[in-house]
Amino acid sequence: MKPRALVSLPGGWPEDAPRRSACFGLSPFGYSGESVEDLASYFRRLSERHRLLPRTLAFRAVAPLIANNSPAKWNRLARACYSTSINGVTEIASSWVEALAKLTFRNDLELRTLLPLRHVIPPTKLLSPVERYCPHCYLEDEMAHRPKYNRLLWSIDCVTACPLHRVRLKCIPQTRQFEASPFWIPGISRLDGHSLAEETAELATANEVKVAKLVAELLSDVHQHPAAFKNLPSPNILLRYAVRILFGGNSALFARHLGIAKSELHGWTAQNIRPSLPRLVLIAHCCNCTISDVLLGNRVILRWVPRVASEKESSAPRRDGWRHNSPERLAAQLARMAETEESLGVRGAAKRLDVSEKYLHKLSPEAATQLAESARNVRHKRALQREEIRFEEFWLSFKLLQANNIYPARRKVERDVLDRTGMKFRFGEANRYLHRAHEIANTSPKTRR
Repeated sequence: MKPRALVSLPGGWPEDAPRRSACFGLSPFGYSGESVEDLASYFRRLSERHRLLPRTLAFRAVAPLIANNSPAKWNRLARACYSTSINGVTEIASSWVEALAKLTFRNDLELRTLLPLRHVIPPTKLLSPVERYCPHCYLEDEMAHRPKYNRLLWSIDCVTACPLHRVRLKCIPQTRQFEASPFWIPGISRLDGHSLAEETAELATANEVKVAKLVAELLSDVHQHPAAFKNLPSPNILLRYAVRILFGGNSALFARHLGIAKSELHGWTAQNIRPSLPRLVLIAHCCNCTISDVLLGNRVILRWVPRVASEKESSAPRRDGWRHNSPERLAAQLARMAETEESLGVRGAAKRLDVSEKYLHKLSPEAATQLAESARNVRHKRALQREEIRFEEFWLSFKLLQANNIYPARRKVERDVLDRTGMKFRFGEANRYLHRAHEIANTSPKTRR
């Protein structure tokens, strides 16, 4: 397929007239870390201006620019417009920025992603796997009479709250995988098309708001001074400075203060290993500075701030049942559980006896093994029962279609089951059920030629 011309001049125009872009030069929203629009939201609004589905515009205009000689990759590249991957620091985001810059003639789209930080922040634990939103921000968009749009801050995984309204972010309801939804504009539910500004949100904790503010400050610094964050060294300058100023040169105390292993801190300070964004947030919080100070190595005034314990750490149970019962009594209770309660398992027995699982394995290896095996068999039986229930619904729709002289193709059977029960099937699961149904009905599935 020949590449299409991205710019053209209408007939009769002077040859020295300015070039015309292939797509509208739509202006992105936002100017600070809390409000800057992400690239995925910008592209979806751009597709709405062109009256096209995002995947259609991506398949026809963006994918050919990224993989001009590989049409087989166009479908996979086009599906990226529905994910947060084009907002990150990987090659996918870079390719999308270059392609959209050619289509719209805009040179500021890189700031709608995290690409300015590609050399200083690892891609791991960076982007959220699901799309999230703040209902209050959408409501402000409606009150300001502007289109609703997604903030780049919402697509960062460690950010769980809106720093402006102090509420927790909510996950946008998703449709079936790879299903074309008629509702794709930001701020609109993909299930029924109602405005997400009508949803309610719960208040966030002070720690969640603090994390969101730290990351928002980083995005503001990147947006205002992108050149300062290119090709930075590892953040060992501030870390060594913090060890010397706050902990008298004792790195072990600093690692304990951060709640990490000393080897991890040593990797950051001596081996030029770059910490992930959640770790950068932790360092900035515990040293009372900004993430930009950590990355740039600014020797600012530091202050010792206690680390906020995670929910897992703060709720970790203290199991001391061994203090109140003798080993013989615990072993007898464990043996009784192994004989009478098949579905309890080692974890359930340890919780009931108020001891650790490791202690149970040492106390009576035979009983612990019996509990684990019994629980495994019970889970297997329940899985088979669920499998049969799901197949019965599939088989019922299969027979209904045959009774109406309709060939029971997989998609038709799945649609009928979904309409009747709301049950969905995975691709491999539906194919397995389809072959089983044909065997029972003594028919053969049609094959594509």
